[in-house]
Amino acid sequence: MLKLVSFYGGIGLVLWGLHQSSLASWLHSDVKFIWAFFFFLAYLSYALHQLGWKNDREKFIPFHMASLAIRFIASLIFIGVFGYMGTPEMILFVGNFFVLYLCSTNFEIIGLLRNLRRF
Repeated sequence: MLKLVSFYGGIGLVLWGLHQSSLASWLHSDVKFIWAFFFFLAYLSYALHQLGWKNDREKFIPFHMASLAIRFIASLIFIGVFGYMGTPEMILFVGNFFVLYLCSTNFEIIGLLRNLRRF
């Protein structure tokens, strides 16, 4: 859990630093909502992984697949809601979303590989 909070805290600091620099034009004004959304998804994924790991290790894979499905569907809904609301600069929003999505997924894969080595 500490790694999760420190990773998203670091991402938050990077986003804040980019917002303060001359590269602020590369960030959408709603990037803080995207960051909070991925933090929530990461916590949900962490909780599901812990349930799968704790009860019976045979249930880890189904819980992981459920976490991936929830992440995918929630991401589609999130982008759809912001698109429906008429968010300005939608291409920039989607670009920021997918950069943070890739960072989040990379962090999850690295953590998953560490857990599977002990499996």
